[in-house]
Amino acid sequence: MKPNELFSQALFLFLLIHISARVIAAPYSAPENTASLFQSDEPLSLTLTMDVRKVLKDVGDDQNQYPAHISYTSADGETVVVPLRIRTRGHFRKDPMNCDFPPLRLNFSAQTSDNSIFRGQDKLKLVTHCRSRGSQYEQNVLEEYLAYRLYNLFTEESYRVRLVTLTCADSKGKKDTLQKMAFLIEPADQMASRNNCNCIEVKNVQQEQCVPRKTTMLSIFQYMIGNTDWSVPVPHNIDLIQEQPGVAPVAVPYDFDWCGLVDAPYAVPAVNFGSDDVKTRIFRGCCRSENDFELAFRKFRDKKDDIFICIETVPNFNDREQEKAMRYIEQFYNIIDDPKSVKNEIYNKCRTE
Repeated sequence: MKPNELFSQALFLFLLIHISARVIAAPYSAPENTASLFQSDEPLSLTLTMDVRKVLKDVGDDQNQYPAHISYTSADGETVVVPLRIRTRGHFRKDPMNCDFPPLRLNFSAQTSDNSIFRGQDKLKLVTHCRSRGSQYEQNVLEEYLAYRLYNLFTEESYRVRLVTLTCADSKGKKDTLQKMAFLIEPADQMASRNNCNCIEVKNVQQEQCVPRKTTMLSIFQYMIGNTDWSVPVPHNIDLIQEQPGVAPVAVPYDFDWCGLVDAPYAVPAVNFGSDDVKTRIFRGCCRSENDFELAFRKFRDKKDDIFICIETVPNFNDREQEKAMRYIEQFYNIIDDPKSVKNEIYNKCRTE
């Protein structure tokens, strides 16, 4: 090993042990019943009332938080109203040139949410449709929700999501009431806590410095759904969790809206990887032995039936999009079941550094 490579490895270990220990020294402990929101797959029906114009127009780098409230009907038929504060979030989808309805961040208060399904929640990400006109954008929300659910099949070290039938009402009465599908994403600290881990913030962590078996599965999953919009070292659309300082971290993916499975109208091909189509699969994982890859492929084959059941049971998924998703996933299985395709698409294109 060259001296500069030795130095790089030593520096990484120092940062991994000392910085992660300093940033998050003790495991996060989720409040009692906090995680119950994400323990069910039953879709929620929520009404979000806010000043639509003010909230959606505030897309700068330093957004204000605006008063709003969420209401729903409880199991005993009572209407529950939960005050909160709300703002837009994201990067690409927050730009009004790209989307007219950006994703939202919901900020709850313990004093007002304690007796609701949002008990113990603080800040929640709400994924919404990109544009209000046309049904395609709502189907894209369901496809991204599906991507999260598919990754849940492979590991608990993944973000849980909760589907929502969202009715958006304007508190000023100037905008028409809108009903679309959306979904909530489990907060990072809760996901880490479920796995007896902490979130860590360390840059320049290479794929091979994470748990190898789990990173291989992650990279094959990203290949399956046609996602190139991720990076461990940056990190980009990846969170790192760690059981304790000094052990190899686990990479956890999120934000799948630019993948081929979703095929969103606004997604751009990864031209830096030689792609001219969002649906083109490009393997971005590290090289492993053929035996290691085959062990991973075996797990994907074992999950095939569960994957197709998951696709078939997404609520409000129209027939056209469902069939398209099934064909896209079937193409992946055709590749991993063909030795020549595996060699051309995986072995010959894996990353050596």
